[in-house]
Amino acid sequence: MATHTRNGFFARPKIFGEMELASLRRTPLYQRHHQLNARFIAFAGYEMPVHYGSILNETIAVRKSVGLFDVSHMGRLFLSGPTVVSDLDRLVTVNVSPMAPGKVRYGFLCRSDGGILDDLTVFRMTDDQFLLVVNCATRQKDSDHISQYVQSSTLFWDQTEQTFMIAVQGPDALFIADSVTDSAVKPSSLRRFSGASFTIEGRTVWITRTGYTGEDGVEIIGEGSDAETIWDIFLSRNAVPVGLGARDILRLEAGLCLYGHDLTEEITPLEADLMRFVDLSKDFIGRDAIVRRMEEGPKSKRIGLLLDSRSSPRHNTPILREDIPIGIVTSGTFSPHTNSGIAMGYVSTEWAREGVEVSLLIRQQPCPARIVPMPFLPLPSRKSS
Repeated sequence: MATHTRNGFFARPKIFGEMELASLRRTPLYQRHHQLNARFIAFAGYEMPVHYGSILNETIAVRKSVGLFDVSHMGRLFLSGPTVVSDLDRLVTVNVSPMAPGKVRYGFLCRSDGGILDDLTVFRMTDDQFLLVVNCATRQKDSDHISQYVQSSTLFWDQTEQTFMIAVQGPDALFIADSVTDSAVKPSSLRRFSGASFTIEGRTVWITRTGYTGEDGVEIIGEGSDAETIWDIFLSRNAVPVGLGARDILRLEAGLCLYGHDLTEEITPLEADLMRFVDLSKDFIGRDAIVRRMEEGPKSKRIGLLLDSRSSPRHNTPILREDIPIGIVTSGTFSPHTNSGIAMGYVSTEWAREGVEVSLLIRQQPCPARIVPMPFLPLPSRKSS
């Protein structure tokens, strides 16, 4: 693997294989979470806050005001060099070459058989430098896969351990982000799925405007040594700290997938109903297999489920149609905004249509539900790129 030798922001390479996995890692904000009396859980090798007192209160805070998330566990992989565009176009399902600097796209890394290795965002920072934000549980797997295909002239390095990443989400997120940045140009000027360099009290950060809650907001990436200072600045603006529990409810209400549950190596973007993030006009790893799957027709499809009760379906809950199994739940929870249970899952294609009534076998009891479009609640309109 090539290493990165330029000076400046994000310049120190981290070679995969050096990472010790014997114990749980902690993000640069662990002490802040501890001071806020967070309850911690093990998540993909990290000790992460699941909540700071009430998952439901944190969920509501993001929908009504603003929430502050530590997402430093997410992988941050950088690529640069004269062949970086052609390499990425071969690796990811979205078309990278027409992206202007500052643009972000969501897509997939796929196996040769079309199965999803990971879902990720691709951020073109400059003409020849890109940032991939990947799932923490797949970071090593993604690195191994990328390393097989990048040319020697493409530099590839991991900066997850040297940087922090926080997300600020909710109706007040952009107002607060604008208030803390130093420059005349503010984060609210960014269009959806774009990003740029800013300073916060003299500290250089990269800010992108994507999100995993359905609300508007930003993600902030900077040097790990600045993490606590930036976190404290947002806390001082009344941002509510939010843990993984509320994050899962929010993303499911927004109809967004969680890798390892709703997306796996056995699922292609076709079954996941996410072909809008796949550009078949170019060649990429897994393209031909996906095309063949399209020609054959998918056997199952991802759908949303709204329960008639407040029951909370879990991963692997059977989905029944007239007592006959037709699928399985991949994610489920109680939604405080629909005041009912909601779920995402896969059913046989013949049943994957809006309005079909089913039942979910929860604690050996059938719970009525129906297939509905996602997201599960109206989300704010935002200008997009």
